[in-house]
Amino acid sequence: MKIQNIMEPYVVKRVNDLYDEFASAKQSFITCDCESCRCDTICYVLNRIPVKYVVSGIGVTHALIDDDAQLRADIDSVIMDGIRIVNTAKRPYHDKRDVNSGNLNSPAFVFPVFHGAVYDGHTFEPLPDTEVALTSDSQLVNMEDCSWSNPFKTASATKCVYSFKPAPVPAEAESITKSFSFMVTLSCPGYHELSFSITVPVTSSSQPQQFFSIKLQDAYLFPEGDVNTMEEI
Repeated sequence: MKIQNIMEPYVVKRVNDLYDEFASAKQSFITCDCESCRCDTICYVLNRIPVKYVVSGIGVTHALIDDDAQLRADIDSVIMDGIRIVNTAKRPYHDKRDVNSGNLNSPAFVFPVFHGAVYDGHTFEPLPDTEVALTSDSQLVNMEDCSWSNPFKTASATKCVYSFKPAPVPAEAESITKSFSFMVTLSCPGYHELSFSITVPVTSSSQPQQFFSIKLQDAYLFPEGDVNTMEEI
């Protein structure tokens, strides 16, 4: 039995198709369409869209995605954002895939993906244009590579889900377990700011880590001036 995220092959194909279209156009804002840029864009998109798991079957992929015009339009919107950001980002590892995570040659604390969603506290609808920042000791936390944003800006196309993948932290030796504390701060124009802390135990290793994620609490922001609601919280 094989379980797969059907969004991944679709996004990979769609990103490559769009890059190919831009590359063949007489006028294009794209300055580079190398494999590194394409991979960065694919990661950017997959980090921002809901996953959809199925038990194998490429036919299922086409049935669930190709028949959903709104889903395809939403994905295209995120892809275009990713292409623009990658096109303007100055990445020191542009010509090689040596990012912050890299190949672990020495022990390090490798963090999971943190992800959550933000909603309007009255309507319970996803709240776009919310800036979400992940900090430690009052400083923005470095991300694993440029496909992860910090701060992160939520969007309707991705159901206002946000995610972070902190860069690994060097460790003195393997098999050391240490707790790391972070602060998540959410702010949106016209709403009260919200902050909450998270503490995550991580064990150091020099071996490649299996991908895993932590779902953070859903965040509800309330309009400014909503004093009674804020007091009840």
